Amino acid sequence: MYGFINLCVRALVLDKFDDKTWEKIRAKAGVEDSFITHGCYDDTITMQLVQAASDISGLQVPVILELFGEFFFSFCQSSGYDEMLRALGGNLKSFLENLDSLHSYLSFSYEQMEAPSFRCERRHDNALILHYYSHRKGLHPIVVGIVRAVAKEFFESELKMEILEESHEEERNGKKEHVTFAIYQKRIRKIDEGPPTFVAQTRKHSEQQLNKEDDTEVQAVLRSIEEQKESGTKPLNHLHRSQKIQSLVSLGNLYGNFHPSFPEKLWMTQDVFCEYFPYHLVFNSELNVLQAGVHIQRIMPRLRSLESHPVDSFFDLIHPQIDWTIKSIQKFENMQFVLQTRRAMITDGWGSDQPMLQLRGQMVWMDSLDAMVYICSPRVASLKELEARNLHLSDIPFHDVTRDLILFNHQRLAEIELGKQLEQKKEELRSALQDLETEKKKTDMLLHSMLPRLVADQLREGKKVEAGEYEMVTILFSDIVSFTNICAKCRPIDIVNMLNALYIRFDKLTTVHDVYKVETIGDAYMVVGGLPIPIKSHADRVANMALGMMVASSEVISPVSREPLGIRIGIHSGPAVAGVVGEKMPRYCLFGDTVNTASRMESHGVPYKIHISSTTYQCLKEQEFRFEDRGEIVIKGKGMMRTHFLEGNNSATMEEIMGTYVEKEVEDDSSRSSTPEKTDKTKTPPDTPPGRYNTRPIGKFNFGDDLNVIPMYYPDNDKNRTPYRDAKPPSAAKSSTRASASSSTERASEERSKCPVFRELAEAESKRSEEIEGARPSRSAGATASPRRMRNRISNHRESKTCILL
Repeated sequence: MYGFINLCVRALVLDKFDDKTWEKIRAKAGVEDSFITHGCYDDTITMQLVQAASDISGLQVPVILELFGEFFFSFCQSSGYDEMLRALGGNLKSFLENLDSLHSYLSFSYEQMEAPSFRCERRHDNALILHYYSHRKGLHPIVVGIVRAVAKEFFESELKMEILEESHEEERNGKKEHVTFAIYQKRIRKIDEGPPTFVAQTRKHSEQQLNKEDDTEVQAVLRSIEEQKESGTKPLNHLHRSQKIQSLVSLGNLYGNFHPSFPEKLWMTQDVFCEYFPYHLVFNSELNVLQAGVHIQRIMPRLRSLESHPVDSFFDLIHPQIDWTIKSIQKFENMQFVLQTRRAMITDGWGSDQPMLQLRGQMVWMDSLDAMVYICSPRVASLKELEARNLHLSDIPFHDVTRDLILFNHQRLAEIELGKQLEQKKEELRSALQDLETEKKKTDMLLHSMLPRLVADQLREGKKVEAGEYEMVTILFSDIVSFTNICAKCRPIDIVNMLNALYIRFDKLTTVHDVYKVETIGDAYMVVGGLPIPIKSHADRVANMALGMMVASSEVISPVSREPLGIRIGIHSGPAVAGVVGEKMPRYCLFGDTVNTASRMESHGVPYKIHISSTTYQCLKEQEFRFEDRGEIVIKGKGMMRTHFLEGNNSATMEEIMGTYVEKEVEDDSSRSSTPEKTDKTKTPPDTPPGRYNTRPIGKFNFGDDLNVIPMYYPDNDKNRTPYRDAKPPSAAKSSTRASASSSTERASEERSKCPVFRELAEAESKRSEEIEGARPSRSAGATASPRRMRNRISNHRESKTCILL
């Protein structure tokens, strides 16, 4: 099919749906959106688009095809074919009968077009029987949509169409599908048509007005005749001669009394007829050629003799594809016939590489002579084709419009070729723009990983970024426990791989909590919340980030001890100054005493613990975080400071903090509610691939490189970001009463066992082993560390709205 059809499919989807739906259909069909009007494409591409549209919309393929047929008609009108379509016929039957002629004309522009064929006949109950023939199977619903649209737009009618028969036509050599429709037409009356939509409608309204005026004139003549009869005078005597003729013609047209007269003999000799109609054939019911035009005789010398030669030995019947029988030809008398000369019968001067001559014209059966006459002309579309067949314009008679058609179409083909080249350039430009947009996104992603989005956009616009003072931000520092010993005992490449695996997980957590990663120096990781856009929840975000970092670090294995890495974290809140430093490799840096104090919180911290200052504690104490008071300690350069350890968050689950949360749909259909609030809770968060993020027990998150994350909900989230979930009221936290079952003789394992995070992980793993061995877990009210209950509490957010994180 030509690209015109695929462009119509795209226009239909964009008209009925939107751009996103078209992109889904195109992606599902696996085709590129680069169709050219006069470009040829495989039929499977169109059918893949139709099937994809059916799958996405939920409509059956026949319904899609019928909808496409209705839209295809209006698409052709808007593409410049409106007047051409309106001129095909004055009623539905003549319109359908002349569609083949239109397809024959369009084949000059669309040379590889395989158009369907149509044949009409009247049934005894006045139903219109439409025969549809096509090379392609299963496309007959398109015909239903087109015919209904034509009847409604052109003939103000409603149709009822029934399929009487659907089979393969053997007389068409089994190559085409034959579907027979019964059409019942009912005229509708429009109350207010409004202004014309297309140019041809203006002509239609003018013709209706002229017909109305003619009817008025005829009625006036009839009234005048009746009045003169009553007065006893002869009708029309008082009128002028020209007025009498006009009145009689009007009456004749009204009553349909026109009867043509024919001469007793044909006043034309045989030689004149054959010379001035140089392209014609006459053959009898046995298909023997009786007469041929002079130009056909010149091309085929054997036809000069008067001996009987079968017409099928000289010509192949190209269109319609039927057998060479009088009965078959009579069925398609209202269609255009295309014959092609056979190379074996053509003159010797015709080169072997020259294309065969094709003739197009009409077949008319003459009962009195028991013969068929074929009046035709050469089927050529341009001067180039005319020359390739050893023909000239002088070989075509003056009365044949083929002369004008060749000259006109030659110029039109040049315009079509120019338009095709412009379309190709347009598609190349559009493809280049898409590639440019893709590269721009990659560049933006890289730039935003180095600088905050707001700062990066200002630099890209050429603006100078002034340093800003922030009254309150929260800064986090972290480092790896025993990092110096690890570096001394393994290869540098192992250190790089370990840090890369760890920092990839930390970077994903910055996306979950929308905080800014300032920099990494060796094993030190620095994060800040509350800039460059000040937000109230800066401390909450950094605190949750720290809790997630503790769990994420346990997934990375030390290349020396082959055990999970341990980290220490320090957090402090206070004022800071931030700005862009440098031009060649600009960096967004923080300055102020808050940075030094946060670093001291990390350096004076405890392995596997989150050490926070009293300022950060004041920002978090109103929230549902859990703390352990460390008391007053000496901080280098600061003196005595009262600090705390952050242990957990009672108002969020582990999946929420890690950005891997998804609420599964309720299994029991009877428990589902139709209220919007409950319905939303059973769905995956927006823009999240379904089935990608499943809830897992603590310690089994597999927070790897190929895992995307879901932003966590905060009341002051950026509106451009997708909220994680609706805010939920905090509930009382449950504390574990079970002691850690893990034991180790190494110092690192002993320190790890003191950390609440790893203590709860160990409890879950220990109880899971006991359950496998058949041990019955305790079901007391305070036994919150039961593995089954913990797994259900963490994996299924519906059963428990809070979770002991640390």
